[in-house]
Amino acid sequence: MNDEYNEYLKNYFINSPIAEFEKYLNFDEKKKETAKKLSSILKENIESVLKDFYDFNLNNEKTKKFFHGSAEVERLMKTNRNYIPYLFSGPFDIEYYSEKIKIGYLHFKRGIPNDAYLASLGTLSSAINKIWKTKFSDIIELFEAQSITTDLLFIEVYFTINTYYSFLEKKLVNEETKVKEILNNIKDAYFIIDKNLIVSDVVSRSCHIIFETDIAGKDFPTVFTDPRVKRGDILVLAIKQYFENLFNLESIFNMFPSTIEFYNKTLKLSYTPILNINKKPEKIVICATDISEHIKNQQVIEDNNAKNISLIKIIKQKNEFENMLKTIATKNITLLDCDDIATGKTILHEYKNLFASFGLLHISSLISNLELELLAKEHVEKFNVKEFLSLSCCMISDLLKKYLEENYDILGIAS
Repeated sequence: MNDEYNEYLKNYFINSPIAEFEKYLNFDEKKKETAKKLSSILKENIESVLKDFYDFNLNNEKTKKFFHGSAEVERLMKTNRNYIPYLFSGPFDIEYYSEKIKIGYLHFKRGIPNDAYLASLGTLSSAINKIWKTKFSDIIELFEAQSITTDLLFIEVYFTINTYYSFLEKKLVNEETKVKEILNNIKDAYFIIDKNLIVSDVVSRSCHIIFETDIAGKDFPTVFTDPRVKRGDILVLAIKQYFENLFNLESIFNMFPSTIEFYNKTLKLSYTPILNINKKPEKIVICATDISEHIKNQQVIEDNNAKNISLIKIIKQKNEFENMLKTIATKNITLLDCDDIATGKTILHEYKNLFASFGLLHISSLISNLELELLAKEHVEKFNVKEFLSLSCCMISDLLKKYLEENYDILGIAS
């Protein structure tokens, strides 16, 4: 491992003591002792677990591309032949948890996405629980084995994914720093506005690329108050007040928007005042930088992070999640044929809270919009309540079905 990893590992346990994490998870000495007993059973049946595990990984589109040849597969199988029982046997010390951090770092270096990792780990959970079902006829012992398996795999996920994202965020910060260094020396697009609010004939060539039109000599308010330009009206107002010189420059510049949405682009803006000999505003130079791609990439990372957090929560609370699905299936019968607004509102509100509790914000957001639409329409004459609630039920069910289908490899829950 390199210096970057070693430094991260050295600082990790200073900032995140293991004892606090185990206390939070309620992973006490009794559970550790039970886990150690399970380890010996797992070791005796490891070939069965490995078969299920690699049958999935080598035949699944999300995972198989990360295995490069039979030699690597054999090497990984040899490693996991020892590592999987080690998950249960411990010792549960710093070295034990460091192994999980190491896996997260290797996933980051190899570019293995978290959805592929979680799908693989979901299969491992199923393979291990299949062993417990053959070994424990007593329902309490079986539940205890399954519960500890869930705890140990959650620990695996927690450390691995936290490490993965820590290095990903560090990489992003480094890339942003490089971009800022470039932008500090290169003006992507600049134009000058005079007192008459006319764009000067002197504009940079990149203005044509960013604005997709020739803005030279154009009336500034006309160009920037187009309905497709978000926050353009704020920019125009600030420019007008700048030239009116009724307020001090500092307060005016605090009003200037740092970004605007220009048609389909996000533009970062910076401003340079040009004053006359009496220190009065004469012109202003505006520099525009297209940061659309950066915003898009940042959003993708945030969305993926939210998705992974939701999946981890569902894996950790799978029984509760499956009970929620049963509750929704039961209430759907009522909602599909409901003509009472109060009952419909109650069910929609309950659905929204249930989905939000598992981080399925795209579904809870849809329900919020449906609630607002229902609120707006409920007093409209001839409004068909039954049709609206039935359609709402179908929309929610379709979105849930799509989510379960997309994540079946990870959750193992049929839609």
